[in-house]
Amino acid sequence: MSSAVVRRWEATVARDDLTACVETFRERVLPNMRAIDGFRDATFLARRDEDPAHLIVLTKWRDMAAVVAFAGDQAAKAVVPDFMAGFFKTQDAEATFYDQILREEGDE
Repeated sequence: MSSAVVRRWEATVARDDLTACVETFRERVLPNMRAIDGFRDATFLARRDEDPAHLIVLTKWRDMAAVVAFAGDQAAKAVVPDFMAGFFKTQDAEATFYDQILREEGDE
């Protein structure tokens, strides 16, 4: 019934570093993710009014094989390149996985 696998990973980032963190992700991580067959999208969520900001990173994949192509055989292990690690005040050692079972879009 799952239409995608969502990989969830969490960290904290100084509010002043959020823009640079997202831009570095876009420029240096996202192109590699897009090159993986089965990558669907990535979403960053930052909790409002917190410093450091609680960050949730959701990446969506066609199936677990695509996740493994990204993260390796230990698919839950955090994938944090050295150039990204400096942004994070705290970070999860592992990601968690969810089956996307419904997605509805509203009017923008």
